[in-house]
Amino acid sequence: MSTTDLDWRSRIDKRFTSLRGFAAVTVMLAHYQYIGFLPGAPVFKYSAQCGLMVFFFLSSFLLCHSLASDPNWSARPHLSLIVYSINRVFRIFPLLFVVIALTCWNRSSFFPSSVGHWEALRQSLTLGAAPSVLWTIPVELTFYFYLPIVLALTATATRSRLGAAIVGSVYVAWCVAIAVARHNRVSASLWMTLGFHHYANSFVGGVLFYALLTNNRIRFPRRGAWIARIASLLFLCAYPFLYFALVRGDAWMAELARPGAWQSYYDAVFPVAPLVVGGIIYGLLHPSDSPLSRIMRTRVLHKTGELSFGVYLVHIPMIVLFGSRYGYGQRQFCASIAATFAPAATLSALIERPGIAFGRELGRWILAGAKVKPAVQAPPSPNWSS
Repeated sequence: MSTTDLDWRSRIDKRFTSLRGFAAVTVMLAHYQYIGFLPGAPVFKYSAQCGLMVFFFLSSFLLCHSLASDPNWSARPHLSLIVYSINRVFRIFPLLFVVIALTCWNRSSFFPSSVGHWEALRQSLTLGAAPSVLWTIPVELTFYFYLPIVLALTATATRSRLGAAIVGSVYVAWCVAIAVARHNRVSASLWMTLGFHHYANSFVGGVLFYALLTNNRIRFPRRGAWIARIASLLFLCAYPFLYFALVRGDAWMAELARPGAWQSYYDAVFPVAPLVVGGIIYGLLHPSDSPLSRIMRTRVLHKTGELSFGVYLVHIPMIVLFGSRYGYGQRQFCASIAATFAPAATLSALIERPGIAFGRELGRWILAGAKVKPAVQAPPSPNWSS
C-alpha cells in the first residue's frame, strides 16, 4: 500500500468545509431566485437540489470519518455511539431551537401565528410535517440513526474485493432503479428506501465511499487526478441553467416553467448524482493540486462553510422579511444577502459554536469516566483450589 493511499485521511481538511459552504450558498441563491430576487439573471433558479445532494453525501462521509476515527469505535463501540449521539444533538438542536423561537416570536416565516413554539419545534422534527427548508432536519436526524449501522455493515462487507464489488454494484443498481422507478411514475412507497426519503441514496453513498476508502478499495494513482476535473464538469452540467442554456438553447429556462418539466429533469438527475458527488470528494482527496482543490481553499468559501447551518436556517426568514416589506429586485437581493450572513455569524458565535463545544466537552467527560471504571472494579475472587 502506498503512502498516498495511507494518508488520505490527512487530506480531509478545510476544503470540505468550503464545499459545505458552496452547497449552502447554492441552496440560498436558488431559493432567492425562485421567489423573485435577481429576476434578470436566472443562474441559480431550480438549482437547490444540486446543493442538497452535495450536502447530504458530504455530511454522511464526514460523519463516518468522525465516528471511525474514534479509538473506541472498534474496541468499545457503545462509547463511540454515545459520544456521536451527544455531538449530533448539540450540533443541531441549540441553533434550531433558537431560530424557531425567533421566527415564532416575530412571525417572519415557517409557521402561522396559530402555531405555538413547542408545536413548531415538534413539527420541525417530524418527517413529512416540517415546513419549507426545515424538511431536511428530520431527514438528516433519521439518517443519523442509520449511519452507524450502515457504516458497520458496509465496512465489513467491503473488506474483500468480491464484497466491495458486490456492494458497489448493488448500490449503482439501486441508483439506477430509483431513476427508472421515478421515470415510470412508480408508487413512491416502493422506492422511498430506508423508510424515510429518496435522498437516502446520497446519504448511503457517502457511507459506502468512506468504507471503500477505509478498506483500500479506492486508491489515488497519478492518473486518477482527471476524475476531479470530469466530476466537477459533470456536476456543473447538472445545474439546470447550464444544461438548458448550453444544450437546449433555453437560457431563461422557460421550458422548466411548464407543468412537469422540472420534475422530469430532477428525476433524471438526482438518482445518479451521488456517483458524481463521490467523484468530487475523490478529487479533493487526491494529492494532486486540481482547480477544484484550489477553489475550495478560498477563505470566503471556508467562512461560508463555517456559517452554513445558520445560513440555511436564516435565509428563508430574510426572504419573507424583505419580500413582504420591500418587494423583490436587485437591491432587495443584496440587502437580504447581508441580512442573512449577519445573523448567521452572530448565531454561530453565540449559540452554534458554544453548543458544539459543550457537546464535545460532555462527550470527553463521559469517556473520561468510562476509562476510570476498570481501576475501581472489585478485585478478582481468590483461587481456593491452589
